[in-house]
Amino acid sequence: MKKTIMLVVLGSICAGARAQETMQQVMEKRAREMHRVICLPDKDQWQRFIKENYTQALIDKPMKSQVSASDESGTSSERKDMEGNLDGKVNMFQRLHSDFGESKIVSIRPNGGQLKMELSGVDLTGTFTLKFTLNKPYLIDGLGIQIEGGNRFTR
Repeated sequence: MKKTIMLVVLGSICAGARAQETMQQVMEKRAREMHRVICLPDKDQWQRFIKENYTQALIDKPMKSQVSASDESGTSSERKDMEGNLDGKVNMFQRLHSDFGESKIVSIRPNGGQLKMELSGVDLTGTFTLKFTLNKPYLIDGLGIQIEGGNRFTR
C-alpha cells in the first residue's frame, strides 16, 4: 500500500514538472505565434495577439521608425514617430504583414530574457529582437526590428 501511494505521489510530481513550461519554451512559442499572426491578413488576429502577448507598458510605448535608402545619388533617411497605443501596434503589424506576410523563420535564438528571430521574405530579411518579462507569464516587453533588403534598410 505504501508503495502504491508513493508511486502516485511521485507520478503527480513528475507530471506537474513536465506540464510547466520553461521561460525559453514560452519565449519561443510566443515568437513563433507572432510570425504566424504576422502572416495572417486579419487585423482582429493582430490585435488579439498584441493584447495577449504584449505588456501594457509596451502597448502604451510610442514607436519610432527609421528608413534609410542608398542608391547612386546618395543616401536618404526618414524618421517617423508612431502612436503608443493598441491602434499604433496594429498599424505596425499591418506593415510587418506587408513586408513579411510570406516569410519563413530562419532561426530563433533565446538568450536570457531576450530572443532573436530571423525571418526571410521574398525581398527582405528581418531580425526581430523580443525582450520578455522575467516572471510568468513571460510577456513581450520590448521589440526591436531590423529589416534589410535590396537597397533598403529599415529599423
